[in-house]
Amino acid sequence: MNEAFAFVLRVSFSRKWNGGFLTQQIQTLAAGFFLLLLVQAPSAWAQSPLTVYAGLVSITPTNAPVLAAVDGGYFKKYGIDVKPLVMSGSSTAIAAMLSGEMSFITIAGSGIINAHLAGRDAVLIAGTVNYAPYELVVAKEIKRIEDLKGKKLGIARFGGSADFLARWGLEKHGLKPGKDVIILQTGGNRERLAAVAQGAIQATLLEQSFAYRARKEGLQTLIDYSTIGLDYQHSGIGTTKSFVEKNGDLTTRFLEALIEGIHRMKRDRPFALKVIERHLRINDAETLQIAYDYNIPPLPAVPYVNLKGIKFLLDAMVESNPKAARLRPEDIGDNDPLREIEASGFVRQIQSAAASDRKGKK
Repeated sequence: MNEAFAFVLRVSFSRKWNGGFLTQQIQTLAAGFFLLLLVQAPSAWAQSPLTVYAGLVSITPTNAPVLAAVDGGYFKKYGIDVKPLVMSGSSTAIAAMLSGEMSFITIAGSGIINAHLAGRDAVLIAGTVNYAPYELVVAKEIKRIEDLKGKKLGIARFGGSADFLARWGLEKHGLKPGKDVIILQTGGNRERLAAVAQGAIQATLLEQSFAYRARKEGLQTLIDYSTIGLDYQHSGIGTTKSFVEKNGDLTTRFLEALIEGIHRMKRDRPFALKVIERHLRINDAETLQIAYDYNIPPLPAVPYVNLKGIKFLLDAMVESNPKAARLRPEDIGDNDPLREIEASGFVRQIQSAAASDRKGKK
């Protein structure tokens, strides 16, 4: 580009200054720069992808789609350099999103609803885990849920998915959260599992691969939330409505890369295992395989927000926050960007390319 700029200058100043030639010079320079922008800009953009920060509420298998899109180079394929950063809970992630520090966050449906009820500009644009991937794991001496009365139950963060499901499960069995059962913030899956094993707490909710490890250590599951027929919106991609309105193209490219990451994991098990192993730092082969089996096959090919799952969350929140009754699931989940992507034929193209790739390898 510097050589082309020098050429424009040489052409301009090779003539003598006379009459109205100054105007001609300016026009020549302007025309030259316009041509340079047309020719040079696309390659410059391709070489310098836009940096976008994405907040991860935690490092768990449920966040694998974003991490797969990073590791597989799919974000950069669409001109985005996504930097995933781990946030300390949903409230921190929401605050970073609202301040503009994070363009996108991985977040539980309950977290977006709580932000919306507080008057914040928050919306889900994708649902990557559209069921409840948790089990209520308890210490060896606990035989029934009723035995938890007067005991301690650990969650990750107040307002998160584990917190919501723990309270819902206790109430379904006649126990009052916070009164009959003490609820404590005790960290991520690893920390909560260790806390139950060491006797610091007597119960917790663990994602399924960690619940599997807990059972191997002699702990037991009282509720498997994934098998009780709940319509539920667990993890998804959150942002603000104003961001989507102002950055529609960027939002589309982010979602397209996410879809490609999901498709790659579902068809390429070794790749998915590497993503999980690298980011979750799992060095136990059996646990790694379990993490894959529980989390990757159920991923939706097109990660629409589960609006029925959002309605379940809203209905369950009405008693504690009557304002939830006035909200529609569509106020929380915006599936329009994904509908437009699917309508464009993008998903069919990805599936067709994958099928051709498989045939070529045979």
